[in-house]
Amino acid sequence: MDNFVLNNPNLLQIEEGYSHAQHTLPSLRCPHCRHIGVFSSLMPSKTAVSYSKRGTKLLSQTIFSASFQTFLACCPNRSCQGIVLVTSDGSNKIKIVMPPELIDFSTDGLPDNLVRTLEEAVKCHAYGSYRAAAMMVRRLLEEICELNQAEGSTLHARLLNLKSKVVLPETFFHAMGELKALGNDAAHVEAKTYDNIGEDEAADSIELAKEILKALYQLQGLVSRLQARKKTNK
Repeated sequence: MDNFVLNNPNLLQIEEGYSHAQHTLPSLRCPHCRHIGVFSSLMPSKTAVSYSKRGTKLLSQTIFSASFQTFLACCPNRSCQGIVLVTSDGSNKIKIVMPPELIDFSTDGLPDNLVRTLEEAVKCHAYGSYRAAAMMVRRLLEEICELNQAEGSTLHARLLNLKSKVVLPETFFHAMGELKALGNDAAHVEAKTYDNIGEDEAADSIELAKEILKALYQLQGLVSRLQARKKTNK
């Protein structure tokens, strides 16, 4: 490794440099096709570009130490073979994947506009735009109401009217109310229902939205496929 040493007036010595090092092939959910697999390396001889930096004071007292590795990897799904850039720390723990991993969801039986809106929410979450993700989940509720012809001058009123349009357990309608409140907080400065809208809140809102969509559009399809496999009575 090539080292560059700088001594400053405070007797702090900084060493940094680049080298090639062994890395562990990552298991990821592909951001391109959403399949999970062990990605293959595109770096020669399974090496990564490794960077390290260390600061020491007099008597070799370590003040800070940092290192990371970066390499290109390829999705193992032959129909995808998407490329990602992976950065891991000194213990081979993955820190950054670009493009980032996405929350998975099934598109089976979903109307196209709902798929597009949920995909946008998932991408906002993946790139750290958590308030935007919550707002897109709120938009998803608006679109569900529109598709089911729920009426009302506000989303709150339309969600109440939705109860007369679709058959769902009350828990799902309560969940929709929580998603509406979170989306309101994301969109309006004066809304204070939630103290924070971060990664966990955005992820939970997407997971709740997925369950609502399953109940509305996907459960019957699963039941129908199972029923189709019954043996015909003779």
